[in-house]
Amino acid sequence: TKGLASSNKFEVAIHFPSAIREKNLELMCDTVSIAGKSINDTPDVQYGIKRAIAYAVPVFGPISLSFYCTEKLEERKILDEWQNIIVNTGTNGTIGNYNLGYYDDYAKSSKIVVTKLSVSGDPVFKLEYVEVFPKNISNIELSHGASSGPMKVTAEFNYAFSRDITTN
Repeated sequence: TKGLASSNKFEVAIHFPSAIREKNLELMCDTVSIAGKSINDTPDVQYGIKRAIAYAVPVFGPISLSFYCTEKLEERKILDEWQNIIVNTGTNGTIGNYNLGYYDDYAKSSKIVVTKLSVSGDPVFKLEYVEVFPKNISNIELSHGASSGPMKVTAEFNYAFSRDITTN
């Protein structure tokens, strides 16, 4: 009676750090994962059975977003620009100084909001990832073989925490 959720109905909103002007990267988002979380535990053996006892704070796994690429690979360039704020590797053919950026500049004001939509397009679940930054950017494979569709780039984002911001 409740129906099954469809995994192809979603929206992604990316709020970039202030050092990067707003981009339309989310329009090209092909896939996104709703990241899981885990609780740290430690074994507790007193008398009798062994138990796992929770401790510390939750551990948030990274989220992965895959983007279709436009002809000039603008999506990859945006992700590179963001990573260059984290570690200055240079731009436009120049060699960077490899200095590390400040967390407030590359992550503090950034977030990703993933909205799961119903079949009719209504938002049913909203998860906000706070203080995000792209940790890994995937390879983009080129080949003279048969074309298998549009090029894609995938980025794995770290974040401080996530929270459900669904409103009724």
